[in-house]
Amino acid sequence: MIEAFVWSDRFASGIESVDSQHQQLFRIINQVGELLVRSDAATAASSEALIKKLADYARFHFADEERVMLEGGLDPGYIDSHRKVHQRFTEQVVSMWKSRAGMADPAKTLYGFLSSWLVYHILGEDQTMAREIVRVSEGMSPTAAHKIEADHMEVASSALLRAMQNLYDVVSDQNRDLAKANTELEARVSERTDQLNKAYAKLASDNQELTALLGRVEKTQSQLLQSEKMASIGQLAAGVAHEINNPVGFVNSNLGTLSRYVEDLLRLVDAVGDGPAVQAIAKEVDLPFLRADLAALLNESREGLDRVRKIVSNLKDFSHVDEAAEYRYADIVAGLESTISVAAHELKYKTEMVRKLQPLPLVRCIPAQINQVFLNLLVNAVQAIPDHGVITLESGQQDDQVWIEVADTGKGMDEATAKRMFEPFFTTKPVGSGTGLGLSICYDVVHKHGGRFEVHSAPGAGSRVRLWLPVSGPADTAAGVAA
Repeated sequence: MIEAFVWSDRFASGIESVDSQHQQLFRIINQVGELLVRSDAATAASSEALIKKLADYARFHFADEERVMLEGGLDPGYIDSHRKVHQRFTEQVVSMWKSRAGMADPAKTLYGFLSSWLVYHILGEDQTMAREIVRVSEGMSPTAAHKIEADHMEVASSALLRAMQNLYDVVSDQNRDLAKANTELEARVSERTDQLNKAYAKLASDNQELTALLGRVEKTQSQLLQSEKMASIGQLAAGVAHEINNPVGFVNSNLGTLSRYVEDLLRLVDAVGDGPAVQAIAKEVDLPFLRADLAALLNESREGLDRVRKIVSNLKDFSHVDEAAEYRYADIVAGLESTISVAAHELKYKTEMVRKLQPLPLVRCIPAQINQVFLNLLVNAVQAIPDHGVITLESGQQDDQVWIEVADTGKGMDEATAKRMFEPFFTTKPVGSGTGLGLSICYDVVHKHGGRFEVHSAPGAGSRVRLWLPVSGPADTAAGVAA
């Protein structure tokens, strides 16, 4: 290997540790020079290895050199300025390492930088440092020693300026390469960022579309479930009306005929007279009791038939099977009463019903749907009561709105559960015991009617659910409503 820089006494500072480290720097510079005459593919990788080697050298050398200055008792101001020169060297090496991929010719840049450093620092700064240490060791004050060297530097200023010029030229070349690399990198980053932004925007759009689609599916499913429920109730009501009304009719007719027959038979008994045989039979059958009990039995039978007629009527009123699903003015308190009759088998064994219902003005609504809301609220109130409790029903009016409230003495809900009770598919029941759609359907129905819910609940304190409805119904259905 041909060495461009050969160590000589001209470079020696007289400090053994410093000079041995400078000789190592010479070897690094000559290795860089060798790279300049090569053109193989390994040059870039070798340059990177030398830059790293140079950084390791600088860390050790500068620390040792600063130790020498401190032990030599040099002027603190001079030590600080010398340390800053070291820092600038380190910063340039780090900068070259970071921008190595963007350098047009890393070996040339590194060689120029080290050559300038060799002239500036070793022949200038380090020679000055060595002479100041000698003067201080001979008894001169650090300030006086530094002043002499500062004055001496004026004589050699032109040579140092040329060396510094070369150094800045090298740095300028390196910074130019770095700026070019940064520009190219920024362009690539901008292009990639633009691609990522477009991809993100498309993903956000797809996500929004899927969310909207899921909402429509859930809403459609809820509406379908509600329609199926109402259709089932309507079919049940129609079947009950058909299957029960006919036999009720002829049983009622037969009861009327039977009443007349009984009256005729009793008149016949009275007409037969008081013969011994008649008196014996009358005593045997307890004729006075029979005469009184027959009337009671016939009256109870008529009352039972009336109750059957009322149950069928309530069921038809609840489902409004004979009416189209259109807005009309209806008595929602009466609708609540018919709903209570339909749900009697759910209510009577677990609850005591307390009514504080006030008459309300007729409300424009779809009665069957409002009754469905009442049924859900009542069933939920019953299910919230573990053993036996009280359900209180209240009603009232405020301005142009009316309200119905269902309160129970059940286990109640915490705040988080109360906030989610109208969410689709949310349920606190065991798996398989509920779909979580009942109250969601209620919310949709009430919202469609322009109404709202108020919920007050706490664990162990029961729940109060108040349904508000505008008397005139939702604004967008005002036209064409029959009073």
